[in-house]
Order: sequence, then C-alpha cells, then structure tokens
Amino acid sequence: MKHLIAPLVAALFFLNSCDTQTKPFEVSGLNFMSNFKASPDSLVALSLDLEDAVLTGIEIPAKGQSVKGDYFNFHFRLKNTSDKYQRFFYKVFYQNQSYKFNEDHAYAHENFYGSWENTTYAFKPTRSLGPGEEIIICDSFKIVGNPRDEKRFFGSDPRKHQINQSTINSTIEYIKTVPEWMKQIKAKAVTNKVTEEQQMYIDALWSLSDQKQRDTSTNNRWKRNPRVGTYEFMVVVSGIEDLNRFPEGFKDLTKTNNKGEHLNPFGYVKERQVNALFHSRVIKPNKKLLVKAKLDLSKGLYVNPLSVDKPGFTREFFNGDCNDSADQYARAHMELFFHNINRDYVVHNVKEIRDVVGENLTREEYKKMSTQYKGAQLIDMYVNSTECPCRNVSVDKKDNSLIIKNPGNKEGEYKKEHVGIISRIGFTYGRFRAKIKFPETLSKDHVWNGITNAFWLMAQDVNLNWNMRRACESNIAYIPKQEADVEESLWKSKKQITYSEIDFEILKESEFWPKTSYQISNVPYQTDDCANNQDIMVTCTNWDMACHQPEFYNIGAVEHKIDGAKYIHHRWNQWYKALTTKVKASHDELFKAPYYYYEVEWWPEKIIWRIGPEKDKMRTICVMDKNVSAVPNNQMLMIITQEWHNQEWWPTAPYKQNFIPFPKNDIIGKVLELEIE
Repeated sequence: MKHLIAPLVAALFFLNSCDTQTKPFEVSGLNFMSNFKASPDSLVALSLDLEDAVLTGIEIPAKGQSVKGDYFNFHFRLKNTSDKYQRFFYKVFYQNQSYKFNEDHAYAHENFYGSWENTTYAFKPTRSLGPGEEIIICDSFKIVGNPRDEKRFFGSDPRKHQINQSTINSTIEYIKTVPEWMKQIKAKAVTNKVTEEQQMYIDALWSLSDQKQRDTSTNNRWKRNPRVGTYEFMVVVSGIEDLNRFPEGFKDLTKTNNKGEHLNPFGYVKERQVNALFHSRVIKPNKKLLVKAKLDLSKGLYVNPLSVDKPGFTREFFNGDCNDSADQYARAHMELFFHNINRDYVVHNVKEIRDVVGENLTREEYKKMSTQYKGAQLIDMYVNSTECPCRNVSVDKKDNSLIIKNPGNKEGEYKKEHVGIISRIGFTYGRFRAKIKFPETLSKDHVWNGITNAFWLMAQDVNLNWNMRRACESNIAYIPKQEADVEESLWKSKKQITYSEIDFEILKESEFWPKTSYQISNVPYQTDDCANNQDIMVTCTNWDMACHQPEFYNIGAVEHKIDGAKYIHHRWNQWYKALTTKVKASHDELFKAPYYYYEVEWWPEKIIWRIGPEKDKMRTICVMDKNVSAVPNNQMLMIITQEWHNQEWWPTAPYKQNFIPFPKNDIIGKVLELEIE
C-alpha cells in the first residue's frame, strides 16, 4: 500500500480558498490518474482503443491500456477536523474541454461530461469518521459513452440483432402473404421508379430495422461516444448537510429540469454554488487527459444489408476483408457506402468509352462529341452504386490502406458507377483528417473525366430519432432532405431533424457562380476560362438544411469576414439546404502527389476546412460559423467517395457529365489514414 501514501503529485486548486471559515474536514494528497504517466505539463495522452467501439462504444481507458486496471485510479486523504463523528461524501466529474460551450452558455448542457460509469451511484459515502480521524480514499472511474444514461440512446443489443440475408428473405415471404402490404408496394414502386421486387426488398429492410428500433432494453453507448481532445476533472467532497442542499441534477447526472435539460456540473461549480456551502470542497487536479482516434483500415469493410437496397445482389466478390459476416460486423471500422440514387436526374450520356486522362481527351474532341450526339444517339441511364459488393474495394496489406475504384467499361457496357466507403464509429466535433490519394481527373488538355472526389461527414443513422440536431430557433427551420428544392418547401420546415453533412467536393468547375448569384451580392460578378487551365475547385459545404436562425443567412454569393479572413459563401435561394464556398487549387498538386491531406475541424459554433501536402503544412480554405450557417451538433461518420455528379448540380462547370465518355479503365483512389483529434 506504499503507493497510496505517496507525496502529492497533482497540485490542488481549491475554488473555496477564499473562505474565512475552517471546513469541518481536510482533503490533501490527491493523486489523480495515478496509474498513468503524465508529461511534464501534467498531460496524460492516450490513443483511443476502438476494438469494440462499433458494438459497445468507446471506453477511456480501454482494456489493457494500464497494467493497474482498466480504469483511471485516484486517491486522496480525508481528515475529520470536527468534534463529532460523521460521514463524508465524494464524487468525481469529467468534461471534454476542447469541444465545449462555456459553462454559462445556454447550450452548456450539450457538453460531454459525466461521472461514475454506474449512474446508480451519486455521491459515494465514506464510513463514519471520529474527530481527528484520517483515512485514504481509493477509487477509480472511466469515461464512457452516454454517461448520463439518456433513454433516447437506448436500443437493441447490437450483438443480438444483426440483420442478414436469411432474416431479409423470411420477411419478404411474409410480406407476400399480406394483400394490403403488397398493394402499397405496387404503388410505391411506381412512385420510386423501381421494380416491385426491389420495393419489396426495401420494405423488408425497413420492417427489420423498425423491429430492431422498438427494442430499447440496452444502453447503446456508441450512440453518444466520448469526444476526442482534452478532458478536465474535478472531485467534490461534502458533508451530509451540503449534500442535501445540492440540486438533484448535480448529485445524479441522469436527472433533468422542467425543460428536459441536464445540469452541467462544471457550470454549477463555476457559479460558486458549492463554494457558498460550509461542508463542501471542490478540488481540480492539474492533470488533464488528451485523447485522439485513428481508424484501423486493415480490418477491412462490412457490407451492411440495410444499405444494399437491391435484391439478389451477388456475393461472388466477398472475401475475408469484405463481407457481411457476424465477425466483420463486429470488427470492421469501415463499411461500403451505397449512394442514394436520385431518379429525378437521368444521364443522357454520349455513346463513347475513353480513358479521358490517360488518352488525353482534348477540348476539341469533347466539343465535337457534345455537338455530334443528340437525342436517340445518347444513352439514357442512372448512375448507380455497385451490384457486386466488394468488387471495387480492397485492403492493401502493405500499408494497411483501402483501395476504392470506379470500374472501367468493356465494349458495349456503358455504365458509370459510384464508389464509396463510410466509417462505423461516430464522433461529435473534432479535427477529422484524411490522408488520401485521390485519382487524377483532368487530361493534359484540361478535360474533366467527370469524377468528383469527396471527403465528407454525414450524420449517423440519419433516419433514427436518437441522433437529432438541436432545435432551429427560427420561423423557417430545417427543411428535410427529401423535400424538393422549391419555394413550397419553406412551409415544410421542422424544428428538429437528424440530417447533417459537411463536405469537401473536388471537381472541375468555375471559380465563380452564375451571374444571377451576384444580383444582391457584395462582391462583383466575374468569369474565368476554367476550361482552359489545370485548376480544379475544392468546394466546402455545410448542409445547414436552410435553418434561417443565423444572423447573416445569405442568398447568392456574399462575402463574410470570419477570424480576420474573407470568404465568399453561396446559397442558391431561400430554401436551398446548403451553404458552399469554392476555392481554386492545382490539380497536379492534389492528385499527382503520393497523397494529400483533407481536414474538417468541427467546433460547436464553427467549421474550418483545411488542405495540405502534410499535416504540418495545412492551409485554411474556408470557415463558417454560427452567424452564417447552422452548425450541427449530432454524431457523424466519415465518408470517402468518387462520384459521377449530375451536371445540373454544377451549372458553371465547363465540361458536362452527359458529354463525358464512359470510363475505359478503372479509376482508382487510395485511403491511407483517417484520424480524429
């Protein structure tokens, strides 16, 4: 037990040091996180262990991160300095300090904070101490997801409810026996422009998902994972008199007020409520914790049946690193991303197959094709996701990276196919950094191959209510994603929705917007000869879903000054759901190098986009804050895609998707690292 009486290793800061009265007890010798080494500046640094994070959420520390237990240990001396026998009570609190609102902010209850893992404990009691008696309190804690045990984050046990092909098939067979359901399927198939078989498959997936969500027996801690960054701590010690005076939300973090909001314990202490009590003492150790995360790409990819909305897809390309097995469901940090196919946009594509980049398709050849092909000579089709999961992705064991590719065409195939991957462990706030080797997209003559390379964040489980954004406090609130981009959608806005998205999209595009975007702008209208240079546009977008709450909600191209720099933010109209900035960059710098970095730094009230050749050589290209765009606060995932965007989305692009040939060869990208700090 010698280590329990070691000298003081963490300086104590007493909020009540100005008290003139002597407390009826003394606290000394706090040794905090005693089983972890700290740097000279009292910082304990840990990389998050994500081994079981998909199913059970992130735990800090994880199993095996300390030889002295899987918790943070602490101890301190407590002496009864009164003249009577009494018990004392203590509680440890933690809060993410990096990504928080100030404790006096109206949204401080959103901060990530907690106490004991088992919330049935409030303040823990000591045994009764006699006058002058001293004891050593030894205890431990860990940081876990959903630390306030909020019921909205409860659900089914993910280890027991994996949806597989067998359960899908049995559900389809049941649907066939319900005449009214089949009638609905026929109608929906027409509306959704799919076959009845495909609609039946989609309904089966919905039914299984719905059944899964009705089970709320398990605390799904992964739905509110601990945040990355720095954590601060405090220990509160009290006598019974003060304990009875504390508000319930301070003693029990699961309790809420009449608005349904939790009490932030650091805010309660900051307001000096505890300091005014005679029998209480607040101790803040100098030691802090710094955590960051890195996804393990070597674990391959999971194929989620809920994402594949096509019946009868082949498993021919499944392998040990990419499949829909229970093992891969539990271990993979990434899964295949299947795009939502918008059937309102038909691609009328020229009937040509070319390697645009390798064969150096010229501007003259492009111009000829765009005028030569008309009407029936064009091929009408939708851009689809793969029907052969795992064919277009693979793990490179040499450097533990992921390879993704848009497949080339054989003669007579004529298809353009999206490819993408999505992470499976959600985070709220942080620096999301990707090291990627995106494919080249321009020929030597500057003709675009039609691919938009993208690194983006999207809300986890966008159709489930556990991941709601905070309310938009405006008459025109969030317009749901599925609503059309028309004026009537303004009256269909909702106070709260789940959808959020933050994008990097990189494509061949003009640096400027159409002339109509400058009619009420504070910047002059300009044009460029973007077809005749090797520049590309890095576009930065926040999907704020048209929430009109920001003070400077703008239409058109408007210049805003944020953090001393100027940015031109663009929104198409009042009901458009996203705000975008375009920044010119060198195609060769981004795509001819072995890799390039893309970073989204997401704070509670601000988003920063950065790019650069190395981590220490990043440059800021866009900033949006709460004054220009509603910043999301829900849990998000990382996505990397190579997409064929519809030409209607980028009206100033010099090369149109319909007149870009089908790819002759595979278009290959490589994801080397995904980190969150």
